[in-house]
Amino acid sequence: MELTQPILADTDYLSDYLAGKTAAKKAMFALIKDEIFVVTTTITVSELYYGKFRRKWQEKRSKALEEIITALTVIPYTVEHAKEYGKIRASLVDRGRDIGFADTAIASIAIIEELPLLTANIDHFDRIEGLKLRNYERQG
Repeated sequence: MELTQPILADTDYLSDYLAGKTAAKKAMFALIKDEIFVVTTTITVSELYYGKFRRKWQEKRSKALEEIITALTVIPYTVEHAKEYGKIRASLVDRGRDIGFADTAIASIAIIEELPLLTANIDHFDRIEGLKLRNYERQG
């Protein structure tokens, strides 16, 4: 089976996956079954490293982080993404619905790259017009 369609994983999803949470693992199996492969962003990688150092992850989880970063395509943050970020964040702030730098930057990459965003934070990300979302149930 060749995986042919990409989906952009947000930080919470990959964090749950690295923690071994059942829902995140089930979501990964479902994606593979649907011939979808997971990509991520340099923003998410930064947030994952922050979590590792802030929470002092054990060696097993730290090794899993290194392995998943090596295995995934990591989309770098570009000037084009930054421009989209500025447009989105200004709109969110104007409406009193800001979601912060990291999530807005991740959303800007998803929009520019025309990728659906895999997240459990549908209520959070649905504030952004034009962002395609794929939910996974965050439990277990």
